[in-house]
Amino acid sequence: MAAKAPDGIEIVGAAQGEGPALAFIYGAMMEQAGWSRLLPYLQPGRTLYTYDRRGRGNSGDAPSYAVDREVDDLIAFVEAIPQPRDLFGHSSGALLALHAMERGLRVRRLVLYEPPLAAVRVPVLNADLPERLDALVAQGDRDGALDLFFRDGMDQLAENVQRLRDGPRWQDQLRYVQTGAYDVRITRTYVLHPELLAQIDVPVLFLYGSESPDWMRQGVETFAQALPHSRLEVLRGEGHNAQFTAPDVLAAAVNAFLK
Repeated sequence: MAAKAPDGIEIVGAAQGEGPALAFIYGAMMEQAGWSRLLPYLQPGRTLYTYDRRGRGNSGDAPSYAVDREVDDLIAFVEAIPQPRDLFGHSSGALLALHAMERGLRVRRLVLYEPPLAAVRVPVLNADLPERLDALVAQGDRDGALDLFFRDGMDQLAENVQRLRDGPRWQDQLRYVQTGAYDVRITRTYVLHPELLAQIDVPVLFLYGSESPDWMRQGVETFAQALPHSRLEVLRGEGHNAQFTAPDVLAAAVNAFLK
C-alpha cells in the first residue's frame, strides 16, 4: 500500500494479517523490514501496517527536510488505514507519533517505546550535528556520516561503533544515512508542551528498557506524567532496541496492553 503526503512524496508501506489495524513507525537508521523479528510474535487477529519513512526504502524524499513534513507523512499513512487502529512508535518515531496526536490524529490506543526527550538528554545533542551530517553526505563520505551519527548522535563508544560497523546492518544503513540528520532534528526540536499532551485522551503505554541510560528513563517518565491515560512498563534486561534483541519480550508487553 502507499499514501501520498501533502507535498507529493509517496510513502510506501505494507500490510499483513487480518483484523483491527496496528501501525508501526520506527526511529533512526531503520527501514520497515527491520520489524520482521517483532511481527511474528504479535498476537494474531490484527492487520499489521508498516511503512518506510521518507528517504528510506521505496518511499520518496524531498531536496530539503522539515519535521512537519514527516508528521504529514505519518498522518497521511495512518489515515489511509481503516478504523479502528492502534499505533506503535519507537524512539524518534514515537516523537513523530506525539506530534501527530497533538495535531489531531485519531487512533484507538498508542504504544510509545523510549521517545527521547532532548531537554533531559545527557550528553546534549550538539546544535550543529545535523549540518555536520549533511556536509559529510554531500561530500560523498557516507561511512563517515554513519560513524558520526552513532558517535555523537547515539553517544556510542568507539568499540561499539566498530561492532556496529562489523555487523550485518551497516552496509544497508549507508543507503539511507542522510536520514540520520532528520532524526537528530526531530529529537532536538521536540518541545514537551503539557497542555497539548494533556489533550491526548486515548490509552497510552510507555515502554523503556532497564538497561537504557538514566536520562532516557527520566524522559519517558516525564512524558508518562503528562498524558492523562498513560501507564509505564519496564522491559527488564533490555535497552533501546528490543525489537531486535528480544522481540518476544517487546511483543508480550504490546500484546498485553492491546488485548
